[in-house]
Amino acid sequence: MKKSIFIILLILLGNVTFSQIPNQDLSVESNVFPKEKLALTINSNILLAGELLQYSTLNLNEAGKKSKLSKVVYVSMRNENDSVVFHHKLKLNNGSASGDFFIPATLKSGIYKLISYTNFSKNNKLDAYALKTIYVINTFMKMDKVKNVSDSIRLNFSTKFSRVSTSNESNQQIKIVSDKATYGSREKVSLKLEGISNEINGNFVLSVRKLNPIEISGKPSESVNGNSSNVFHIPEVRGELISGTILNNDGKVPAKNKIVSLTIPGEDFIFKSTSTDANGRFFFSLSKGYSSNKGIIQLSSKDSRKENYTINIDKKHLNLNDSKRSALVLNPELKSWLQERSVQIQIENAYFETKRDSVKPHKITSRFYNNLGTVFNLDDYTRFATLRETFVEVITLAAIRGNGANSRFVIHNAYDPNRIAQFNDIPPLVLLDGIEIINNEELINYNPRQIKSVRVITKPYRYGPMIYSGIIAVETVQGDFTPNTTEKCIKVIDLIPEVKGKKYYKPKYHSGADKLSRIPDYRVQLIWNSQIENLKNGFIDSFFTSDIPGTYQISLEGYGMKGEFYRLTYNFMVIQ
Repeated sequence: MKKSIFIILLILLGNVTFSQIPNQDLSVESNVFPKEKLALTINSNILLAGELLQYSTLNLNEAGKKSKLSKVVYVSMRNENDSVVFHHKLKLNNGSASGDFFIPATLKSGIYKLISYTNFSKNNKLDAYALKTIYVINTFMKMDKVKNVSDSIRLNFSTKFSRVSTSNESNQQIKIVSDKATYGSREKVSLKLEGISNEINGNFVLSVRKLNPIEISGKPSESVNGNSSNVFHIPEVRGELISGTILNNDGKVPAKNKIVSLTIPGEDFIFKSTSTDANGRFFFSLSKGYSSNKGIIQLSSKDSRKENYTINIDKKHLNLNDSKRSALVLNPELKSWLQERSVQIQIENAYFETKRDSVKPHKITSRFYNNLGTVFNLDDYTRFATLRETFVEVITLAAIRGNGANSRFVIHNAYDPNRIAQFNDIPPLVLLDGIEIINNEELINYNPRQIKSVRVITKPYRYGPMIYSGIIAVETVQGDFTPNTTEKCIKVIDLIPEVKGKKYYKPKYHSGADKLSRIPDYRVQLIWNSQIENLKNGFIDSFFTSDIPGTYQISLEGYGMKGEFYRLTYNFMVIQ
């Protein structure tokens, strides 16, 4: 049965060209499709301004097993009015992804919701997203007065922490323990697992953090975690989907069979081309990441009536259902601890440069035409005053014909000097910094001294739904060309680059002279490792304690390959 469902899904995916469609347009009931649901793990549900929220999310199927269907996940933090604090897009690697968010000094104290979802999970009538409640305390801003105390959530001072404890929320007798129960400051801690009969594969998160002396009284009301819209959302099986519709200016007549292009600028720009369906819908599937926060969508130059249409982009934002609002109230007994912790955070952040996390660099990928063709680096030639002269004297493999609105670019094919081949009558693809040139005059009138190079591919090239006589790819010195966006056939869209992976700062203290000995260490998050994929007896990880004494909790949480949930905890002490 499940195999048949996946076959139906794949057939549907092969025929649609958009990321969301009305349910009435589906040929089958939407409830026959497999479901995705998300799990979310965080480093703490109580955070002060200046601290780092760290999270990891896992994509699961209905059986609780890892789902590899979607390749993109979205993580968002909202206040109780559903206003977005941050919205992250992450690539799912083997069904999991992780990121972080620095709590700024401009964020008000209050109750926030952290959610994670995929485009496909938005179809769920229940469990459309994973949810964690986050309590933010901003010691730099005065809190709003609470009018209705009965609807408030109180944070009270508490010291109800055992010196050493352990817990296990799985069905197996597994324990995570440290090599000692008590440590001094800046002392190495080694962790190991016990009681595992057979190696457990899956996705697990290891977090070690000082327990806050806070007890939460009350529980915020939760909105209905589901979707009641009439829209069916397609899974992003290859990567991010950007979709929309092209309509007549009166917004009633769909523009069918129109060529649409997308460019995401950058050193390794992305260029895509597709066509609209009978309903004017289009989509672009992006399998690789990008660093730009803007994209340009436009009707192709082959469309002679482009001025009669407008471009509308589908929104992916997930609106949360209304819920009863709760106010956050702090017990006055927390004042002394908050003052102390606030000072520690400020000192720790003052050494940000010394303790900087390592951000994994964006991987530069080749352009879609790779190294084909001939590149003319204009600095190697005499510079001319106009682009027409440059093409006559330098760019010998292409030419400009005609004038004004009738001007066009042509390719010189050395194998067809008489221009009798079947593709000579079709235009080449002309790009300027990866952006398709619709109005040739815009490139012809461009200052040639601002052009770095011109690449000419003289052979016919098929890309997307189009066949071109060749490619003329022009690159500017600054790489920042922007087309005339006042025309309705061009639309600049906002994009969210993928969150880059990080390797978190992890100090190593050694005996004797140490370059870190004079640098204060006020970390309360001693380790965060979201890349653990198997559990077995013995050593699992190690780290060093900081200068802050207290009770710390080791937490290991995740799912096995069969969908079984594990959560192991162990407390230890740090003394001065």
